[in-house]
Amino acid sequence: MKASTDTITNVWDFLADRFNTHKNGNEIHPDAAVNIFIGWPIFLDQMEIQRKYLGTKSLEILDFGCGTGKFLKELSKKGNNVTGMDKSNKMVELSKKNASNGIKLYKEEEFYELVDRGELQNKFDVITSMHVFEWIEDINSTLNQLSSILKKNGIFLFAVFPKKHIIDSLRIQDLFEDFDSAENPSVGYANFDGIKVQTFIRDAEFFDEFFRNSNFDKVLEFYPPYSQYFLKHYKWTGSLYPEMMILAYRKL
Repeated sequence: MKASTDTITNVWDFLADRFNTHKNGNEIHPDAAVNIFIGWPIFLDQMEIQRKYLGTKSLEILDFGCGTGKFLKELSKKGNNVTGMDKSNKMVELSKKNASNGIKLYKEEEFYELVDRGELQNKFDVITSMHVFEWIEDINSTLNQLSSILKKNGIFLFAVFPKKHIIDSLRIQDLFEDFDSAENPSVGYANFDGIKVQTFIRDAEFFDEFFRNSNFDKVLEFYPPYSQYFLKHYKWTGSLYPEMMILAYRKL
């Protein structure tokens, strides 16, 4: 089963350059830099906690929505076995161009064919995903499929936009627009300089219920603040409410 449409795939092809984390530091767009400086350190810390929890030197990791692949290289440098998948063919091609040896990369169709054939069943110790789930309407189907390829004691680790960030961004008219509600936004659009992507906002309670019903334990809920370095270096003008709600759940 595919988790997105060809139209959405093409949109992210257009946005590949905006989220290209392989550029030199000053050339990286703030929308990508926030992942690097705010999200990645938290994810890498959780990876080390998971490694110690499992008592292993190397983790099997899937980065779902790997973008242009720089985070895959960071994971690989830690000695992990790393797989990346993205719905954007252009982003996958950029990942392949810059990938380290041993990193497996799949386009969306290839990845879901493997899932449907059961070839990835119970394969991964960790599934990471940073700002991906909010672009997927049928999130339950996606989470169910990903759950099937996660090992027992494996963790889902992901970041999505918190509602407070969306509410404040709508107030200051930054990035987000045309939401169904200014006070309790759930469906609207992110406008990346004229390229609009439908956006689905879900709170922690939504994910808590899904994972509880799917036999997972919650292990993390964190809203990392912006660092002063990021704010000054990238001249951030967006909402100062944390952009990330980072959640983690362990499969029982």
